[in-house]
Amino acid sequence: MTRKRKGVHGPNEASDVSRQIVFRNVTYSYGGPPVLEAVSFQVAQGSFAALLGPNGAGKSTCLELLLGLRSPDSGEILIFGHAPGEGREPIGYVSQRVRIPSGFPVSAAEVVLMGRYGRLGPGRRPGTEDHRRVREALAEVGLAARADDRFSNLSGGQQQRILIARALAGDPRLLLLDEPTAGLDPAARARFYGLVCDLQHARGLTMICASHDIEDVAAHADQLVLLDRTVRAAGPPSDVLASPDLERTYAFPHPHDHSQRPPPE
Repeated sequence: MTRKRKGVHGPNEASDVSRQIVFRNVTYSYGGPPVLEAVSFQVAQGSFAALLGPNGAGKSTCLELLLGLRSPDSGEILIFGHAPGEGREPIGYVSQRVRIPSGFPVSAAEVVLMGRYGRLGPGRRPGTEDHRRVREALAEVGLAARADDRFSNLSGGQQQRILIARALAGDPRLLLLDEPTAGLDPAARARFYGLVCDLQHARGLTMICASHDIEDVAAHADQLVLLDRTVRAAGPPSDVLASPDLERTYAFPHPHDHSQRPPPE
C-alpha cells in the first residue's frame, strides 16, 4: 500500500506538542551505564514511526517510558502535550510475548474484552457497549468468526491479531507495538504489518513500533528512528535506509565471497 508520508520533525524544530509524541534529551539507566542517552525525536499525530536498532539498543525501554512504567533520569517525554500517565486517553499496547498461559480456557472474545477494563470503573462489569466494541475490534482484524474459539488454539499470527484487537478495543489514540512479529514467518509478518498499517490509517492512530523487521516496517512506516543508546538516524525510511549509520549500528558483515569455496570433490 502506498501512503502519503506525513511530516517528520527533527528534535530542534518548533512544533505543536499537543499533536506530537516528543522525546527531548531523554536519558535512562537501570542503575548502570545509560540504556538511553540524550534521545530526541518527535512523532506527528496520526503517523507510524518504527524504532529500529540491535538488541539492547533501548527500543523497548522507550515504549516502557511512554507507558509510564519507568521515568526518565533526565529529559522530557510528552504524549500529545502531557507527561506519560497524565493524559486521559488510554494507550494501546501489544507486547512481543503472549502473556496468557498456554491452555488457559479463555476465548478470543474474552481476551479482547480485557482491552475494555481500563474504561470500567471500580466494581463495574462490562456492559452492552463494551461487548459491542469487542465485536467491532474482532471484525477489524478479520477474526469475528473466531470469537468463541479458545485463544490457545489459534495460530501465532491469529493470536497477534487478537492482541491487536484487544488494544483497539480500548479506543486508544496511541498504539505501541513491541516486537509484535517475533516468531512469525515472513508471510505472516508481511500480513501483520499490512493489517496494522491499514488499521492505523483508518482510525487515524499514532503508532510506534519497536522492531527488528527493517524491510517490513520500512515499507509501511512514515518515519524510522534508528537507536543505539542514542538516536543514530531519523527521518523518512528512504533516508534512514540509505544512511551509513544503519550499517554501522547493526555492524553488518561484509558480503561473503562465495567464489572462494573449494570445488566439490
